[in-house]
Amino acid sequence: MDALPLKETYESLRSDVDSGVLWAPVRAGLLTKWDRRLEASTYLTEGFGLRQSLEVLPSTVSVSHLAAICQPSRLKGYPVDPEKGLPFLSAGQVFEANPRVRKWLATAMVPAVESRYVDLDWLLLSCSGEVGRVTAVYREHLGKVITHDLLRIMPRDMEEYGWLYAYMKTPTFFSIARSSQYGHMIKHLEPEHVRTMPVAMPEEAIRRRVAKDATAAVKMRRKARELQARADDLYLHSVNPENVSILKSAFCTVSVSSLLHGRRRMEGQFHRADILQIEAMLKEAAESVQPLKDLVKCISMLPRFKRYFGENGTVYRSAAELFDVNPAVTKRIYAGLLENPDRYMLRPGEMVMARSGQTYGLLGRTVVLTENHDGIFGSEDLIRIVPDQERARSGYLQTVLNHVDYGRPRVVRYASGTSVPHLDPLDIREVLIPRLASSREVEIADLSDRATLLSAEADRLENKAIEVAEDAISKLISRHGNSQPSS
Repeated sequence: MDALPLKETYESLRSDVDSGVLWAPVRAGLLTKWDRRLEASTYLTEGFGLRQSLEVLPSTVSVSHLAAICQPSRLKGYPVDPEKGLPFLSAGQVFEANPRVRKWLATAMVPAVESRYVDLDWLLLSCSGEVGRVTAVYREHLGKVITHDLLRIMPRDMEEYGWLYAYMKTPTFFSIARSSQYGHMIKHLEPEHVRTMPVAMPEEAIRRRVAKDATAAVKMRRKARELQARADDLYLHSVNPENVSILKSAFCTVSVSSLLHGRRRMEGQFHRADILQIEAMLKEAAESVQPLKDLVKCISMLPRFKRYFGENGTVYRSAAELFDVNPAVTKRIYAGLLENPDRYMLRPGEMVMARSGQTYGLLGRTVVLTENHDGIFGSEDLIRIVPDQERARSGYLQTVLNHVDYGRPRVVRYASGTSVPHLDPLDIREVLIPRLASSREVEIADLSDRATLLSAEADRLENKAIEVAEDAISKLISRHGNSQPSS
């Protein structure tokens, strides 16, 4: 018996109004294949119908036809002091636009370490928790122990790398991946599940066009990261030209008078030895230092609100999503139900800072908003900074505030709270910004601004490739569905 088209599988979904039970008729033959064959919810997902529609197409191939898929064994890491073991990246960190190592693992306790490294030509697929997310591999991932919660997708033919990347980022593939997940509280995917997933293969001209744009987007993003790294290095050499080592110990002795003023005067981390050393170093190397409030138009935070999400709402971004690489839209909010919703909208040219989280995580990180953020509703869990370009360019402020060694630690020192530390605009206004020679500040700002613009352009080009791929998939399904005889 021929496989049923999407119209007769997915659209046959019914809802019993009285009982609230979802049900759908399926052929008995479907219960004899796939690992999820006896899970009723499998047949009620959109991804199931899409998979059925793709698998009947003669041009469709399996993921295993285009790539090898593997997963290292489960890792129980034993953390050690920073830089005394192997650098480790979790799944969430790998998807960040600026991934930074937060944990080091004891070398002797990491089995088969070579299997945990990745190559630049691979893709990574999340297979635990929020399954189905895909990212390319960037230089920041190389030489790091990467969590086993990411499947390694190794293309067999690099000419199909771009198409495979774009296809795996389409809503269609995401739905198929989600329909194949299993588990109760924490969802999972196994390599064997992904190997059998269908890959739509439209005509070669379309695949080449999509592959060209997708590959170009990845290359542009890599270039953007290199530019920001150069800006960071310039700033480092400007404030620490003699490469003086930063103290490892957090303990120090401070004068009693320093405990008599300031909002954080009695917080130990505010007086850390390494932070005080960096502050002294900045004051010595710079021509002058100024508080951030003197260099920007506004530093503010918006009140909390009750969220009302729905399919027809405005695109919503959480604080964490703003620091990920081109994240897909996962939530839409009914902004009209809130009082004065315009104040929450993200605006190009402004900066936002993560104001809550762990001190070793995203807390205190900043990002410069671009035209890609225009019209997006932002979380209230952000500190909003409006730069004054005539006083200090946003690229320079971004580099100073976000620098891994000489910037963010000076911001995080103001955090308060126990389980979830928070930052307050009143404190952020007092963060000292070193003023360097005008030519050096311009050089740093130029590199950082170019990195921001290039990264934004990469996101737009990637989104275009994904849209073209999704459109090609829809046309393939529609064309085949219309050609099938009615049963």
